[in-house]
Parts: sequence; structure tokens; C-alpha cells
Amino acid sequence: MLLLVAVILSAATGSLALARDIRSPAYRAYAFGMAALIAETILCYLSMHAVLPGEAVRWFKWSLSAAAFIPGSWLLFSLSYARQNYDEFSRTWKWALIGSFAVPLALVLLGWDFLFSGYPGESADGNWIFPIGWSGYCFHICLLLGSVLILANLEKTLRTSYGAIRWQIKFAILGAGILFVARVYTSAHLLLFSAASTEVFTTDSIILVVANMLLIISAVRNRMRDVKVYVSQDVLHGSLTFLLIGIYLLGVGIFAKVIVYFGAGQVLIENGLIVFMALLGIAVLLLSEKMRYKVRRFVLLHFKRPYYNYQKIWTDFTEKTTSLADVNHVCSAIVKTVSETFSASRVSIWLCVENLHKPTIAASTAFSPSEAEEIEELGAPLIDGMRDQRAPLDIQSSEASAIAGPSKELLEKTGIRYCAPLVAGGEFVGVLTLNDGTGPAFSIEDFDLLKTLADQAAGLILNHKLFESLGRAREMQAFHAVSAFFAHDLKNVASALSLTLTNLPRHYDNPEYRADALQSISKSMGKIQDMYSRLSALDEKFELHRCQSDLNELVSNTISNLDLGCVLVIDPGPVPKASLDPEQIHKVILNLILNANESAAGGTEIRIATCRKGDYLVLSVTDQGCGMTRKFINECLFHPFKTTKKGGSGIGLYQCRMIVEAHGGTMEVHSREGCGSTFSVLLPLSSEQ
Repeated sequence: MLLLVAVILSAATGSLALARDIRSPAYRAYAFGMAALIAETILCYLSMHAVLPGEAVRWFKWSLSAAAFIPGSWLLFSLSYARQNYDEFSRTWKWALIGSFAVPLALVLLGWDFLFSGYPGESADGNWIFPIGWSGYCFHICLLLGSVLILANLEKTLRTSYGAIRWQIKFAILGAGILFVARVYTSAHLLLFSAASTEVFTTDSIILVVANMLLIISAVRNRMRDVKVYVSQDVLHGSLTFLLIGIYLLGVGIFAKVIVYFGAGQVLIENGLIVFMALLGIAVLLLSEKMRYKVRRFVLLHFKRPYYNYQKIWTDFTEKTTSLADVNHVCSAIVKTVSETFSASRVSIWLCVENLHKPTIAASTAFSPSEAEEIEELGAPLIDGMRDQRAPLDIQSSEASAIAGPSKELLEKTGIRYCAPLVAGGEFVGVLTLNDGTGPAFSIEDFDLLKTLADQAAGLILNHKLFESLGRAREMQAFHAVSAFFAHDLKNVASALSLTLTNLPRHYDNPEYRADALQSISKSMGKIQDMYSRLSALDEKFELHRCQSDLNELVSNTISNLDLGCVLVIDPGPVPKASLDPEQIHKVILNLILNANESAAGGTEIRIATCRKGDYLVLSVTDQGCGMTRKFINECLFHPFKTTKKGGSGIGLYQCRMIVEAHGGTMEVHSREGCGSTFSVLLPLSSEQ
């Protein structure tokens, strides 16, 4: 019955993994590893119940053949499960993966006759005891080393995860981990005594059942969704697995010598399962956020200590944030610290981004980047409601009803309970959100600490933003100096080409000279003049020459002489005339259309629409091109020399933004990588606005 349950559960979870995503390396490795475990379990059962010694040896050898596929398949699983950068590890660990498949299989096939050093004996309780030969001894050393590497990789994945992601994957890591903790135990026992007993097979079957139950719990917890964490390449650096297993093997070796001396060697087998299950229970409890919270609360309440260790909190916060130079890394460190401090698994930082009409999630312990993009669409009402707040709020309280109402859909999807405004120097930079954690509702002490952390976080974020602005200002200062040299040199080249055109009539009678000179000079002049005008435009102080202009007429005039690879679709709306500089707005329209044409494939549509939105005229240009990443929009868009186009300079969009802002307007961008982009220009109807 035990064997049947282990086989059914293993087959079910392996099939479920393939059904979830057969293209995933982690799921394929898991299914293959489960198949190897099923084969090994069945063959071990046949060996255990064999009548004759020769029959028992034959089945046991075949079980080792099936076990030869276990280290490689599960090592691949440990390298790829829940890892965002698993392809990097697959390349780095290529030879280890090949060796984990090839070496055990070679030891079984080439050393078939040396797996055992003789026929098995029978113990007092009816179990077979197999004396191990040199090939079998080396085989189990490989199993032991493979188990250690698998455990080290699983440990690294678990240590890298945090918050809700750890909550989702910890039972899967535990389920896979106990399989190989048991392998370390059985392999160490076999190597110590140079013999294998079929009694160990019962322990392995129980462990397989428990492991599958934990894996099923994990699948139910994360609802079969993919969870990805970024794991650094230093997998073996600082791993506790090597330390613990080294201490374990040393201790077991000394302990085995002592008990064998006193004739109690059977104790290792009889009590091993009990000790193992007790250790598993302790591991589950230690990884439980609720249990850790209860233990900490018990200690604080009954031993008269302050509820929070403020010195430790501020020391950790300072150490994790002061050495970081990137604002996204700072936000990640902040959400981890807040999550650990308040035992809240879902902590996020929402920032206001200049080029987007919606807030962006800079860091989160709950959402992956793809989930964050969907949630951000719902975040605007919450952020707008928190702009005038200066203290953390409980969203479920009556005083927050005006904020909770418009944000109902967001709150239902994310489980947000507490919001803390991020304000520094009077500037609102975003919001810190938390779920309700594992304990009771926040007390006054909790809110005070949350406000202090939020204020400190806001100061750090604002300082990084100001530092980035200063860097951009210095970059532009240097660029202006460089552009002056560019303009000077380009003028000289243009003068030389003009002189060539002046001398051309003298050689006009030479057809070859005339044709070549005219063609090359014309092309060069066009390119140089275009570069000169773009570079010079960056250093200009825009002096607008306004007049009452029709935006639809400007669009029509701009596209009248264009010959593009894409199809232009015009959607003019009823718009009034406005005070604009027609020449400058013409440059904006032309730049946006040319950019859309260059980013999209030939034959696709570019839609140009105009409409009135309150006191603003709106011009939008939508393409079906390559789109832009959120990171590029936040950090690079509208900056000179930052572009996604091959051979581009990024000057065109920078010039567009300068023109629009000189009119008192603004530009908005909606884009998703691979799905195209929409650039919207908002121009005030009145020049006084």
C-alpha cells in the first residue's frame, strides 16, 4: 500500500508538471526525475520481496540503473526551478550536468559485475543485506555529491526569495529538499558500513510520499503560477548546506564507530526515520511566517523587552540602503526590510514617474514584473488619494473611506491594508503599501515606526532622483559644449561642399565627373544639414512665433509630401484653433511620424488622431512597432543619445519635448515591448495657461 501511494502521487505530480508547461526545463526535469524515482521504488520493492539471493541482487542492480538518472535530472530541476536566470546557470553548470548523468550511468553499466562484492545475507528481521563492491561504493559517492549540490541550489533559491514569493515556493523547495536529505542519510549509512539493507527502502517510500504531499501543497498555494526570482551566480558561496552536511557526516562517522563498538549498529536504521521526520517538522515551523511572529511576540511580551529592536532595525536598514546607487535597488532593499520588520508578505513601493500617467511599482515582495504592469493600471486613484496625506493610513478605517472607494478593485486584487505616503522636502514621491501581515491590526507604535521608515525611504528615493537629475544636467552641459564643436566642424564641411558645387560648372562638360559629383554632394549636403539642424536645436532658446493655427491643418500639411513604408491612418477630431507656432509644431508632428515609421514594419498602420480634452488639444501618434520597455521609458526616454533605434541619436524626441514644453504643454507615452507605442502631445488652448 505504501509503495502504491508513493508511485501514484509521484506519477500525478510529474504529469501535472508536464501539463502545466511542457516547454519549461524545470518541469521537464521534475517529471523525468519523478519517473526515475518511480522506477527505482518499484525495482527496490521487487528486490526486497525476492525469494532467492540471486533474484534480489538482479532487481537491486536494476534499481541502481534507474537511480543513475536521479542526480542529473534533479540537479537540472534545482538549477531552473523558480529562477528568472536559469539559462545562465544551465550554461555555467553544463559540465556538472553532463557528469551527473554520465558518471553514475557509466559506473552501473561498466561496473555491473562489481556493484556488489558477493551474495546478500539475510538479517534477523528478514531483510536482505547487500555487501557493496567498488563500483557500488563509487556510485553512492556520486549520489552523495549530487545530493549535496542539489540541496545547495535549492537552498540558494529559497534564501534569494522573500515575502509572498517565498510563501509560494517554500513547500516545493522543502518537498524536493527532503528527498535528497534522505539520500544523504542513506548514502552516508551505506558508505560507513559498506553494505545496503532493504529496510532503507521503506524509509525512502515514506519520504517520497511526504515529499509529494509538500509539492502538492506548494502547487495549491501558488495556483500553478510561475514564480521567478533572480539568483546570483555565486550559488556555492556562503551556502549552509556544505557546512551542515559536513558536520553531519563527521558526527555520524564518529557516532557509527562508537555504537558499532558497543554492538548497536541497528539503531541507525531503526531510529533514522523518526529523527528525520522530526527535523522536517522543525524546518516547516521555522519557515512559517506565523510561527516566527508568534515566537517573537511571546519573547517580547513575557521577557519584558521592547516590541521592536529599534537599534537592529536601523542598523539593518542603513547597511542595506546606504551602499546602493540605483533607485530600484534601494526600493528593493526597503521593501525587504519593511516586510521582515512587520511580518507582512506583500510590501510594495509605488513611485510617481514623470513620463507616465500612472504610478509604477518600483519594488515589491508580492508581484513579478509582468504582474506589476497589470496592477499599475489600477493604482492611480490610490496614489492621488494619498497625495495630501502625511501619515500612514489603515485603508479599512472610516477616515480612509474616500480613498478606499475609488481604489476598490485594486484593494481586492492586492490585499493592501496599510498605506504610508513617501514625502521628503515637501515633495510627494510615492506610496509604501503593506498587507495586514500575520498579526493583529497595527498599534500606535506600529504606525510610528512605519511613518519613520517611510520618511527615511522617501528621503533616500528623492536623493537618488536628485542625483540622477544632477547627472543629466551635467550630461547636457557637456553635450552642449560638444555640440558647439560639432556645429563648427559641420559648418566647415558644408562650406567645402558648397565650394565644390561652385566649381562644378568648370567641369560640367565631363559627364562622369558631373554625375558622380552631383550625386555624392547632394546626399552629403542633405545629411550634414540635417545633423547640424538637430544638434543646433538643442542649444537654442525657443522663441515661439505664435499665431492662431488649426492642428488638423498642420497634420495634413505635414503628411502631404511623406512617402513612408507604413500606411498612415488619419483620425481628425473637431478641434478649435489655438495659439501655436506652426513651424515648431510641424517639427514635432514630423519627428513623431518618422520615429513611428522607423520602429514599425513596412505595411503596418500608423494612426494619427486629434481631439479636444478639456482645455487641451491632444495629438496622438500610434504605431505597431517594437515598443519600449518600462525601464527604458523611466530612465532613458527624451534624453539625448538614448534610443532604441539602430543608428539613432535620441535627439528628435528630446527636441519634441522642448518644443511642447515651450508651448506650456506636456507629452505622455504608452508603450509595451513588442506591442507598439502611442505618443500623445497635450497643448493648451490658451497661451496663458
